[in-house]
Amino acid sequence: MIYITDSTIDKYIEIFEDQNVYTSKLEQLFTDQKDLMAFIDKDNQSLLSTEESGMLEYLTMVLYYSANEQCGKIHKLNGKDLEEAEEKNWEVLNSILSGSFSKALDTFFENYPQEDMLALVDDSLQPDEDQVISTVGREIILVACKSIIDIIHKNNN
Repeated sequence: MIYITDSTIDKYIEIFEDQNVYTSKLEQLFTDQKDLMAFIDKDNQSLLSTEESGMLEYLTMVLYYSANEQCGKIHKLNGKDLEEAEEKNWEVLNSILSGSFSKALDTFFENYPQEDMLALVDDSLQPDEDQVISTVGREIILVACKSIIDIIHKNNN
């Protein structure tokens, strides 16, 4: 099992501070991973605000390129696999959401093989005065990102 580390994740956070690099890598991702980009597309995630869609796109970029570096080239991600993982993650979230969002996160983190990647998503979704992410947006982004991590991990280990 290849574990994606904080240091690799931090490296891509830093790399993507350069808007030109970010744009270039985003275009490459649209070419290389059509199903992945369709999965996070604004039409697919229509309940997200523009800022929330941007957050999902950014997290997808960091997750994908961090994994790509440590795993070698990531195999093409299949849309059907992503949708199945998303459905399972929604089932888990909905079964425990009557508690709190943090309780749901605790359940996702329990024995998770890619804890550092999930921690990036968790940290990014924490309330912040500089960004406004709705409760619904937090749930959608969490489930989408966890589904992406699940499939990257499954296909590349």
